[in-house]
Amino acid sequence: MSWAFSAAVLLPLLAASLVATGSTRFLLWRLLPWLPLPALLLATQVRDASVDIPWLMLGARWQLDTLRSPFLLAASLLWGGAGLYARAVLEGAERERWFLSSWCLALAGNLWLIVAGDAVGFYAGFALMTFAAWGLVVHADSPRALWAGKVYIAMAVLGELALLAGLLLASELAGGSVLLAEMATALGRSQQPGLALGLLLTGFGVKAGLPLLHFWLPLAHPVAPTPASAVLSGAMIKAGLLGWLVVLPLGLTSLPAWGTMVMALGLIALLGAALRGIWTREAKTVLAWSSISQMGLATLMLGAVLVEPALWWQVSGWFGLFVLHHGLAKGALFLSVGLSLPGAPVARGLALLVVALPALSVIGLPLTSGEAVKRWLKDSVSGDLAGAVPWQPWLPHLLSLSTLLTLLLLLRWWWLLRSGDGSTAVATLPWVAWLLLAALSLGLPLYAPILL
Repeated sequence: MSWAFSAAVLLPLLAASLVATGSTRFLLWRLLPWLPLPALLLATQVRDASVDIPWLMLGARWQLDTLRSPFLLAASLLWGGAGLYARAVLEGAERERWFLSSWCLALAGNLWLIVAGDAVGFYAGFALMTFAAWGLVVHADSPRALWAGKVYIAMAVLGELALLAGLLLASELAGGSVLLAEMATALGRSQQPGLALGLLLTGFGVKAGLPLLHFWLPLAHPVAPTPASAVLSGAMIKAGLLGWLVVLPLGLTSLPAWGTMVMALGLIALLGAALRGIWTREAKTVLAWSSISQMGLATLMLGAVLVEPALWWQVSGWFGLFVLHHGLAKGALFLSVGLSLPGAPVARGLALLVVALPALSVIGLPLTSGEAVKRWLKDSVSGDLAGAVPWQPWLPHLLSLSTLLTLLLLLRWWWLLRSGDGSTAVATLPWVAWLLLAALSLGLPLYAPILL
Protein backbone atom coordinates (compact mmCIF):
# COMPACT_ATOMS: atom_id res chain seq x y z
CA MET A 1 0.00 0.00 0.00
CA SER A 2 2.91 2.34 0.68
CA TRP A 3 3.79 2.43 -3.03
CA ALA A 4 0.32 3.75 -3.92
CA PHE A 5 0.61 6.70 -1.53
CA SER A 6 4.18 7.36 -2.65
CA ALA A 7 3.24 7.31 -6.35
CA ALA A 8 0.47 9.86 -5.80
CA VAL A 9 2.93 12.37 -4.33
CA LEU A 10 6.18 11.51 -6.11
CA LEU A 11 4.89 11.51 -9.70
CA PRO A 12 4.27 15.29 -9.85
CA LEU A 13 7.52 15.89 -7.94
CA LEU A 14 9.48 13.87 -10.48
CA ALA A 15 7.60 15.54 -13.33
CA ALA A 16 8.95 18.92 -12.22
CA SER A 17 12.40 17.73 -13.31
CA LEU A 18 11.21 17.52 -16.93
CA VAL A 19 11.07 21.30 -17.43
CA ALA A 20 14.78 21.56 -18.28
CA THR A 21 14.79 21.06 -22.07
CA GLY A 22 12.36 21.57 -24.92
CA SER A 23 11.96 17.86 -25.65
CA THR A 24 11.24 16.96 -22.02
CA ARG A 25 8.81 19.88 -21.72
CA PHE A 26 6.96 18.52 -24.73
CA LEU A 27 6.60 15.24 -22.86
CA LEU A 28 5.57 16.98 -19.63
CA TRP A 29 2.79 18.91 -21.35
CA ARG A 30 1.33 15.61 -22.53
CA LEU A 31 1.67 14.11 -19.07
CA LEU A 32 0.24 17.14 -17.27
CA PRO A 33 -3.45 16.06 -17.20
CA TRP A 34 -2.41 12.57 -16.07
CA LEU A 35 -0.17 13.51 -13.14
CA PRO A 36 -3.05 13.24 -10.60
CA LEU A 37 -4.05 9.78 -11.91
CA PRO A 38 -2.37 7.76 -9.09
CA ALA A 39 -4.12 9.98 -6.55
CA LEU A 40 -7.45 9.50 -8.34
CA LEU A 41 -7.04 5.72 -8.27
CA LEU A 42 -6.10 5.87 -4.60
CA ALA A 43 -9.16 7.99 -3.76
CA THR A 44 -11.57 5.69 -5.58
CA GLN A 45 -10.09 2.31 -4.63
CA VAL A 46 -9.01 2.81 -0.99
CA ARG A 47 -11.58 3.62 1.66
CA ASP A 48 -9.61 3.41 4.90
CA ALA A 49 -5.89 2.73 5.14
CA SER A 50 -2.79 4.00 6.92
CA VAL A 51 0.87 3.20 6.44
CA ASP A 52 3.51 4.10 9.03
CA ILE A 53 7.06 4.89 7.89
CA PRO A 54 9.10 5.11 11.12
CA TRP A 55 12.40 5.97 9.40
CA LEU A 56 11.04 8.96 7.46
CA MET A 57 11.48 12.35 9.18
CA LEU A 58 10.06 12.09 12.74
CA GLY A 59 7.93 9.09 11.90
CA ALA A 60 5.71 9.63 8.87
CA ARG A 61 2.26 8.25 8.24
CA TRP A 62 0.31 8.01 4.99
CA GLN A 63 -3.40 8.01 5.77
CA LEU A 64 -6.66 7.88 3.86
CA ASP A 65 -10.09 7.69 5.47
CA THR A 66 -13.66 8.82 4.91
CA LEU A 67 -12.69 12.38 5.80
CA ARG A 68 -9.65 12.68 3.53
CA SER A 69 -10.92 10.67 0.53
CA PRO A 70 -13.31 13.36 -0.81
CA PHE A 71 -10.53 15.95 -0.59
CA LEU A 72 -8.20 13.67 -2.56
CA LEU A 73 -10.90 12.83 -5.10
CA ALA A 74 -11.84 16.48 -5.67
CA ALA A 75 -8.21 17.58 -5.93
CA SER A 76 -7.21 14.86 -8.39
CA LEU A 77 -10.22 15.47 -10.65
CA LEU A 78 -9.77 19.23 -10.62
CA TRP A 79 -6.01 19.19 -11.18
CA GLY A 80 -6.52 16.73 -14.04
CA GLY A 81 -9.16 18.83 -15.79
CA ALA A 82 -7.27 22.07 -15.24
CA GLY A 83 -4.08 20.39 -16.45
CA LEU A 84 -5.77 19.52 -19.73
CA TYR A 85 -6.93 23.12 -20.05
CA ALA A 86 -3.41 24.41 -19.26
CA ARG A 87 -1.90 22.21 -21.95
CA ALA A 88 -4.31 23.65 -24.50
CA VAL A 89 -3.72 27.33 -23.74
CA LEU A 90 -0.23 27.64 -22.26
CA GLU A 91 1.99 25.14 -24.13
CA GLY A 92 4.70 27.10 -25.90
CA ALA A 93 3.71 30.34 -24.19
CA GLU A 94 6.18 32.73 -22.60
CA ARG A 95 7.51 31.57 -19.19
CA GLU A 96 6.20 28.04 -19.69
CA ARG A 97 9.07 26.59 -17.64
CA TRP A 98 8.11 28.82 -14.74
CA PHE A 99 4.50 27.73 -15.02
CA LEU A 100 5.25 24.01 -15.32
CA SER A 101 7.61 23.87 -12.36
CA SER A 102 5.22 25.87 -10.15
CA TRP A 103 2.28 23.73 -11.26
CA CYS A 104 3.95 20.38 -10.58
CA LEU A 105 5.31 21.40 -7.19
CA ALA A 106 1.99 22.91 -6.07
CA LEU A 107 0.18 19.74 -7.18
CA ALA A 108 2.63 17.54 -5.26
CA GLY A 109 2.20 19.64 -2.12
CA ASN A 110 -1.58 19.61 -2.39
CA LEU A 111 -1.72 15.81 -2.68
CA TRP A 112 0.93 15.30 0.01
CA LEU A 113 -0.89 17.28 2.69
CA ILE A 114 -4.14 15.41 2.01
CA VAL A 115 -2.65 11.94 2.58
CA ALA A 116 -0.31 12.96 5.43
CA GLY A 117 -1.33 11.60 8.81
CA ASP A 118 1.55 13.27 10.63
CA ALA A 119 2.18 16.95 11.30
CA VAL A 120 5.62 17.05 9.66
CA GLY A 121 4.37 15.60 6.38
CA PHE A 122 1.26 17.75 6.46
CA TYR A 123 3.24 20.92 7.07
CA ALA A 124 5.81 20.03 4.41
CA GLY A 125 3.09 19.48 1.82
CA PHE A 126 1.19 22.58 2.92
CA ALA A 127 4.31 24.77 2.67
CA LEU A 128 5.35 23.28 -0.68
CA MET A 129 1.90 23.96 -2.12
CA THR A 130 1.74 27.48 -0.68
CA PHE A 131 5.10 28.72 -1.94
CA ALA A 132 4.91 26.94 -5.30
CA ALA A 133 1.50 28.56 -5.88
CA TRP A 134 3.17 31.96 -5.60
CA GLY A 135 4.82 31.15 -8.92
CA LEU A 136 1.37 30.70 -10.45
CA VAL A 137 0.14 34.00 -9.02
CA VAL A 138 3.04 36.06 -10.47
CA HIS A 139 3.22 34.09 -13.73
CA ALA A 140 2.10 37.03 -15.90
CA ASP A 141 5.00 39.16 -14.52
CA SER A 142 2.84 42.28 -14.83
CA PRO A 143 2.79 45.06 -12.19
CA ARG A 144 -0.63 43.88 -11.07
CA ALA A 145 0.50 40.26 -10.80
CA LEU A 146 3.64 41.23 -8.89
CA TRP A 147 1.58 43.29 -6.43
CA ALA A 148 -0.81 40.38 -5.93
CA GLY A 149 2.24 38.16 -5.42
CA LYS A 150 3.58 40.47 -2.70
CA VAL A 151 0.28 40.41 -0.82
CA TYR A 152 0.01 36.65 -1.33
CA ILE A 153 3.50 35.90 -0.03
CA ALA A 154 3.10 38.23 2.96
CA MET A 155 -0.13 36.50 4.00
CA ALA A 156 1.41 33.10 3.25
CA VAL A 157 4.37 33.73 5.56
CA LEU A 158 2.01 34.95 8.29
CA GLY A 159 -0.08 31.82 7.89
CA GLU A 160 2.92 29.48 7.82
CA LEU A 161 4.38 30.99 11.00
CA ALA A 162 1.07 30.74 12.84
CA LEU A 163 0.54 27.20 11.59
CA LEU A 164 4.02 26.02 12.57
CA ALA A 165 3.67 27.50 16.05
CA GLY A 166 0.20 25.98 16.47
CA LEU A 167 1.37 22.53 15.38
CA LEU A 168 4.36 22.68 17.75
CA LEU A 169 2.11 23.60 20.68
CA ALA A 170 -0.35 20.84 19.78
CA SER A 171 2.51 18.34 19.54
CA GLU A 172 3.75 19.40 22.97
CA LEU A 173 0.27 18.84 24.42
CA ALA A 174 0.32 15.37 22.80
CA GLY A 175 3.53 14.45 24.60
CA GLY A 176 5.72 15.08 21.57
CA SER A 177 3.67 12.99 19.14
CA VAL A 178 3.51 14.28 15.57
CA LEU A 179 0.45 12.23 14.60
CA LEU A 180 -2.43 14.56 13.76
CA ALA A 181 -5.07 12.35 15.39
CA GLU A 182 -3.18 12.30 18.70
CA MET A 183 -2.65 16.05 18.55
CA ALA A 184 -6.40 16.62 18.07
CA THR A 185 -7.16 14.35 21.03
CA ALA A 186 -4.64 16.21 23.19
CA LEU A 187 -6.21 19.56 22.28
CA GLY A 188 -9.60 18.18 23.32
CA ARG A 189 -8.27 17.06 26.70
CA SER A 190 -6.21 20.15 27.43
CA GLN A 191 -7.42 22.61 30.05
CA GLN A 192 -5.80 25.53 28.22
CA PRO A 193 -5.86 24.91 24.47
CA GLY A 194 -6.58 28.56 23.61
CA LEU A 195 -3.22 29.65 22.21
CA ALA A 196 -2.80 26.56 20.04
CA LEU A 197 -6.39 26.83 18.79
CA GLY A 198 -5.97 30.49 17.91
CA LEU A 199 -2.76 29.85 16.00
CA LEU A 200 -4.25 26.89 14.10
CA LEU A 201 -7.41 28.79 13.22
CA THR A 202 -5.26 31.67 11.95
CA GLY A 203 -2.72 29.56 10.07
CA PHE A 204 -5.31 27.54 8.21
CA GLY A 205 -7.65 30.53 7.99
CA VAL A 206 -5.29 32.37 5.65
CA LYS A 207 -5.64 29.58 3.12
CA ALA A 208 -9.39 29.14 3.71
CA GLY A 209 -10.19 32.82 3.14
CA LEU A 210 -11.29 33.57 6.70
CA PRO A 211 -12.47 37.19 7.05
CA LEU A 212 -9.59 39.59 7.84
CA LEU A 213 -7.18 36.98 6.43
CA HIS A 214 -8.72 36.82 2.96
CA PHE A 215 -7.03 39.81 1.30
CA TRP A 216 -4.85 37.78 -1.05
CA LEU A 217 -7.72 35.89 -2.66
CA PRO A 218 -9.44 38.64 -4.72
CA LEU A 219 -6.01 39.86 -5.83
CA ALA A 220 -4.38 36.55 -6.73
CA HIS A 221 -7.18 34.76 -8.58
CA PRO A 222 -7.72 37.33 -11.36
CA VAL A 223 -4.03 37.62 -12.29
CA ALA A 224 -3.14 33.92 -12.28
CA PRO A 225 -3.57 31.93 -15.51
CA THR A 226 -7.12 30.61 -15.79
CA PRO A 227 -6.29 26.94 -14.98
CA ALA A 228 -4.24 28.10 -11.99
CA SER A 229 -7.20 30.16 -10.75
CA ALA A 230 -9.34 27.02 -10.98
CA VAL A 231 -7.05 24.97 -8.73
CA LEU A 232 -6.38 27.87 -6.37
CA SER A 233 -10.09 28.24 -5.71
CA GLY A 234 -11.28 24.68 -6.21
CA ALA A 235 -8.50 22.68 -4.53
CA MET A 236 -5.86 24.68 -2.67
CA ILE A 237 -8.29 26.80 -0.68
CA LYS A 238 -9.68 23.54 0.77
CA ALA A 239 -6.30 22.76 2.37
CA GLY A 240 -7.17 25.20 5.14
CA LEU A 241 -10.48 23.46 5.74
CA LEU A 242 -8.83 20.02 5.83
CA GLY A 243 -6.28 21.31 8.33
CA TRP A 244 -9.04 22.43 10.66
CA LEU A 245 -10.83 19.11 10.34
CA VAL A 246 -7.83 16.89 11.10
CA VAL A 247 -6.20 18.95 13.88
CA LEU A 248 -9.02 20.60 15.83
CA PRO A 249 -10.75 18.53 18.56
CA LEU A 250 -14.02 18.10 16.66
CA GLY A 251 -16.52 15.84 18.40
CA LEU A 252 -14.31 15.60 21.50
CA THR A 253 -15.12 18.65 23.58
CA SER A 254 -17.34 21.73 23.56
CA LEU A 255 -15.62 25.06 22.93
CA PRO A 256 -18.57 27.48 22.90
CA ALA A 257 -16.58 30.73 22.85
CA TRP A 258 -14.32 29.62 20.00
CA GLY A 259 -17.22 28.02 18.15
CA THR A 260 -19.37 31.14 18.36
CA MET A 261 -16.51 33.27 17.05
CA VAL A 262 -15.91 30.88 14.14
CA MET A 263 -19.63 30.82 13.32
CA ALA A 264 -19.69 34.62 13.29
CA LEU A 265 -16.72 34.72 10.92
CA GLY A 266 -18.44 32.15 8.72
CA LEU A 267 -21.57 34.28 8.48
CA ILE A 268 -19.52 37.39 7.70
CA ALA A 269 -17.78 35.52 4.89
CA LEU A 270 -20.99 33.95 3.62
CA LEU A 271 -22.94 37.19 3.36
CA GLY A 272 -20.28 39.91 3.24
CA ALA A 273 -18.16 38.39 0.49
CA ALA A 274 -21.22 37.81 -1.68
CA LEU A 275 -22.27 41.45 -1.27
CA ARG A 276 -18.76 42.65 -2.07
CA GLY A 277 -18.50 40.46 -5.15
CA ILE A 278 -21.70 41.81 -6.68
CA TRP A 279 -19.97 45.17 -7.23
CA THR A 280 -16.87 43.70 -8.87
CA ARG A 281 -16.06 44.39 -12.52
CA GLU A 282 -14.04 41.30 -13.50
CA ALA A 283 -15.48 37.82 -13.89
CA LYS A 284 -12.61 36.03 -12.13
CA THR A 285 -12.69 38.49 -9.24
CA VAL A 286 -16.42 37.85 -8.84
CA LEU A 287 -15.65 34.13 -8.62
CA ALA A 288 -12.91 34.79 -6.05
CA TRP A 289 -15.39 36.58 -3.79
CA SER A 290 -17.85 33.76 -4.41
CA SER A 291 -15.25 31.27 -3.16
CA ILE A 292 -14.77 33.25 0.06
CA SER A 293 -18.55 33.31 0.47
CA GLN A 294 -18.95 29.59 -0.13
CA MET A 295 -16.10 28.77 2.27
CA GLY A 296 -18.18 30.67 4.81
CA LEU A 297 -20.63 27.75 4.72
CA ALA A 298 -17.88 25.36 5.81
CA THR A 299 -16.62 27.80 8.45
CA LEU A 300 -20.16 28.14 9.80
CA MET A 301 -20.54 24.37 10.08
CA LEU A 302 -17.12 24.07 11.71
CA GLY A 303 -18.10 26.62 14.35
CA ALA A 304 -21.36 24.80 15.06
CA VAL A 305 -19.42 21.57 15.70
CA LEU A 306 -17.02 23.39 18.04
CA VAL A 307 -20.05 24.59 20.02
CA GLU A 308 -21.93 21.27 19.97
CA PRO A 309 -19.54 18.31 19.56
CA ALA A 310 -22.41 15.81 19.16
CA LEU A 311 -23.03 17.37 15.74
CA TRP A 312 -19.74 16.00 14.42
CA TRP A 313 -21.00 12.47 13.93
CA GLN A 314 -23.99 13.81 12.02
CA VAL A 315 -22.15 16.25 9.75
CA SER A 316 -18.66 14.82 9.21
CA GLY A 317 -19.79 13.52 5.82
CA TRP A 318 -21.15 16.96 4.93
CA PHE A 319 -17.64 18.36 4.57
CA GLY A 320 -16.75 15.71 1.98
CA LEU A 321 -19.84 16.51 -0.08
CA PHE A 322 -19.14 20.23 0.21
CA VAL A 323 -15.54 19.84 -0.99
CA LEU A 324 -16.56 17.82 -4.05
CA HIS A 325 -19.49 20.11 -4.82
CA HIS A 326 -17.66 23.40 -4.53
CA GLY A 327 -14.35 22.22 -5.98
CA LEU A 328 -15.80 20.83 -9.20
CA ALA A 329 -18.40 23.55 -9.75
CA LYS A 330 -16.04 26.43 -9.03
CA GLY A 331 -13.31 24.85 -11.13
CA ALA A 332 -15.68 24.68 -14.10
CA LEU A 333 -16.78 28.29 -13.56
CA PHE A 334 -13.19 29.55 -13.53
CA LEU A 335 -12.33 27.60 -16.69
CA SER A 336 -15.37 29.11 -18.41
CA VAL A 337 -13.84 32.58 -18.10
CA GLY A 338 -11.05 31.65 -20.51
CA LEU A 339 -13.17 29.79 -23.07
CA SER A 340 -13.34 31.17 -26.60
CA LEU A 341 -17.00 31.80 -27.38
CA PRO A 342 -18.53 31.76 -30.88
CA GLY A 343 -18.97 35.09 -32.60
CA ALA A 344 -22.36 34.29 -34.18
CA PRO A 345 -25.15 35.66 -31.93
CA VAL A 346 -27.22 32.47 -31.73
CA ALA A 347 -24.25 30.17 -31.13
CA ARG A 348 -22.79 32.62 -28.63
CA GLY A 349 -26.05 32.82 -26.69
CA LEU A 350 -26.30 29.04 -26.56
CA ALA A 351 -22.69 28.76 -25.36
CA LEU A 352 -23.33 31.31 -22.61
CA LEU A 353 -26.32 29.31 -21.40
CA VAL A 354 -24.28 26.10 -21.38
CA VAL A 355 -21.34 27.53 -19.40
CA ALA A 356 -23.78 28.82 -16.78
CA LEU A 357 -24.93 25.29 -15.86
CA PRO A 358 -22.37 24.71 -13.04
CA ALA A 359 -23.52 28.00 -11.51
CA LEU A 360 -26.92 26.40 -10.87
CA SER A 361 -25.22 23.98 -8.48
CA VAL A 362 -23.38 26.75 -6.61
CA ILE A 363 -26.65 28.66 -6.22
CA GLY A 364 -28.29 25.52 -4.83
CA LEU A 365 -31.12 24.87 -7.26
CA PRO A 366 -33.20 21.69 -6.70
CA LEU A 367 -31.66 18.37 -7.78
CA THR A 368 -28.12 19.80 -7.66
CA SER A 369 -25.31 18.99 -5.23
CA GLY A 370 -25.50 22.58 -3.98
CA GLU A 371 -29.09 22.05 -2.90
CA ALA A 372 -28.06 18.88 -1.01
CA VAL A 373 -25.22 20.75 0.73
CA LYS A 374 -27.44 23.60 1.89
CA ARG A 375 -30.31 21.35 2.93
CA TRP A 376 -27.96 19.18 5.01
CA LEU A 377 -26.52 22.30 6.63
CA LYS A 378 -29.95 23.75 7.42
CA ASP A 379 -31.17 20.47 8.91
CA SER A 380 -28.03 20.14 11.03
CA VAL A 381 -28.01 23.60 12.59
CA SER A 382 -31.76 23.52 13.29
CA GLY A 383 -32.09 19.89 14.47
CA ASP A 384 -32.36 18.44 17.96
CA LEU A 385 -28.60 17.99 18.33
CA ALA A 386 -27.96 21.67 17.67
CA GLY A 387 -29.71 22.97 20.76
CA ALA A 388 -26.65 24.87 21.98
CA VAL A 389 -25.78 26.43 18.62
CA PRO A 390 -26.12 30.24 18.79
CA TRP A 391 -28.57 32.15 16.61
CA GLN A 392 -30.33 28.88 15.83
CA PRO A 393 -33.76 30.38 14.97
CA TRP A 394 -32.15 32.82 12.54
CA LEU A 395 -29.73 30.52 10.76
CA PRO A 396 -32.20 29.02 8.23
CA HIS A 397 -33.26 32.53 7.22
CA LEU A 398 -29.65 33.70 6.91
CA LEU A 399 -28.85 30.69 4.74
CA SER A 400 -31.83 31.52 2.51
CA LEU A 401 -30.53 35.08 2.24
CA SER A 402 -27.12 33.71 1.24
CA THR A 403 -28.78 31.77 -1.58
CA LEU A 404 -30.31 34.99 -2.92
CA LEU A 405 -26.98 36.81 -2.69
CA THR A 406 -25.21 33.93 -4.44
CA LEU A 407 -27.78 34.12 -7.24
CA LEU A 408 -27.11 37.85 -7.68
CA LEU A 409 -23.36 37.28 -7.49
CA LEU A 410 -23.34 34.63 -10.21
CA LEU A 411 -25.69 36.67 -12.38
CA ARG A 412 -23.04 39.38 -12.16
CA TRP A 413 -20.39 36.85 -13.22
CA TRP A 414 -22.54 35.73 -16.16
CA TRP A 415 -23.18 39.32 -17.25
CA LEU A 416 -19.43 40.07 -17.26
CA LEU A 417 -18.79 36.84 -19.17
CA ARG A 418 -21.47 37.82 -21.67
CA SER A 419 -19.81 41.18 -22.25
CA GLY A 420 -16.56 39.61 -23.50
CA ASP A 421 -15.52 39.59 -27.13
CA GLY A 422 -16.67 36.73 -29.32
CA SER A 423 -14.21 34.53 -31.21
CA THR A 424 -14.63 33.19 -34.70
CA ALA A 425 -12.24 30.26 -34.05
CA VAL A 426 -13.33 28.25 -31.03
CA ALA A 427 -10.57 26.07 -29.53
CA THR A 428 -11.74 22.53 -28.79
CA LEU A 429 -9.48 21.25 -26.01
CA PRO A 430 -10.35 23.96 -23.42
CA TRP A 431 -14.01 23.16 -23.99
CA VAL A 432 -13.28 19.46 -23.43
CA ALA A 433 -11.59 20.28 -20.10
CA TRP A 434 -14.50 22.49 -19.08
CA LEU A 435 -17.04 19.85 -20.11
CA LEU A 436 -15.24 17.24 -18.00
CA LEU A 437 -15.46 19.32 -14.81
CA ALA A 438 -18.98 20.56 -15.58
CA ALA A 439 -20.25 17.01 -16.12
CA LEU A 440 -18.58 15.81 -12.91
CA SER A 441 -20.14 18.72 -11.03
CA LEU A 442 -23.66 18.33 -12.40
CA GLY A 443 -23.55 14.54 -12.06
CA LEU A 444 -22.31 14.62 -8.46
CA PRO A 445 -25.74 13.75 -6.94
CA LEU A 446 -25.67 10.51 -8.97
CA TYR A 447 -22.24 9.18 -8.01
CA ALA A 448 -21.57 10.84 -4.64
CA PRO A 449 -23.54 8.20 -2.65
CA ILE A 450 -21.27 5.52 -4.13
CA LEU A 451 -18.00 7.28 -3.34
CA LEU A 452 -18.76 9.00 -0.03
